[in-house]
Amino acid sequence: MSADTAAEPQRSETSMSLLSVEDLEVHFPIRSGIVLERIVGHVRAVDGVSLSIDAGQTYGLVGESGCGKTTFGRAVLRIEEPTAGSVRLGDADVTALRSERLRRFRSKMQMVFQDPLGSLNPRHNVEMLLAEPLKVHGVGSKAEQRKLAVETLDAVGLPSSVMERYPHEFSGGQRQRLGIARALMLRPDLIVCDEPVSALDVSIQAQVMNLLDELQDEFGLTYLVIAHDLAVVRHLSDRVGVMYLGKIVEEADSESIYEHPRHPYTKALLSAVPQPDPEVEATRERIILKGDLPSPANPPSGCRFRTRCPWAQDICADEEPILRQPAPAHKVACHFDL
Repeated sequence: MSADTAAEPQRSETSMSLLSVEDLEVHFPIRSGIVLERIVGHVRAVDGVSLSIDAGQTYGLVGESGCGKTTFGRAVLRIEEPTAGSVRLGDADVTALRSERLRRFRSKMQMVFQDPLGSLNPRHNVEMLLAEPLKVHGVGSKAEQRKLAVETLDAVGLPSSVMERYPHEFSGGQRQRLGIARALMLRPDLIVCDEPVSALDVSIQAQVMNLLDELQDEFGLTYLVIAHDLAVVRHLSDRVGVMYLGKIVEEADSESIYEHPRHPYTKALLSAVPQPDPEVEATRERIILKGDLPSPANPPSGCRFRTRCPWAQDICADEEPILRQPAPAHKVACHFDL
């Protein structure tokens, strides 16, 4: 077999993905000294993460607070600068773009932030908030911008009569709808949703999740959903990645990872989710993790989860497990088949 022939399947797989991330790292320097000039270490917030998302798909990224999920999402959009690795959106290498080319390319990828009030300028009314991304990218006349704003508000379930109102005049759910509308204004290919419903009441969470589903169908959107709530991720996602201390430890389609988790950390996360059936809730096994999340500035040797894992063995301290594939489309970084 020739080298060209051998490489063909890899090119075909990549061409199917809208977003392709390879070995992404984001390390923040730890500085010391009177003027903080000496670097004494690094916080390894994201430490070699690879994943891909097909067009029209929703990828859910879950894990505890502090595991690097939000930093990963911000690095994909170049809000945080990656230390190493590559991010490709379609045929473009996002990590290689600079200055004006990067600014123009940002229209293809947008973000919905966790705090809807903190992400909206309190001095701008709704029309100004929605028109701003269009002005930055030079899209349309003022009349065309207003028309698009009205259409987008209608898509997220808000009337055009809110155009003159300010963010503080809305409820939390309405503000999140505004945040989604702003992300939609440029009709991007990819939207990164960072904890899109965690700041909302439970009754409103379902409405916003259903809205995200409807918008995906209407506009052909691709989502990267970052969350710690496994129920939210299960409702929204086609594929799920479980992140621990800067690394992906398990990845599979949504049903597989919830029905047959293979990594001890995933099992522990799922065991903490309450069950609606009281009989199941009374009899199911709970996995209680000991200790706190280790520092990303000084992660444990070998398997990073071993210090909290109930099944840890000597090999876990000596060798870092690779992300292997024990079942079709199911990957896990563990030395054992659990």
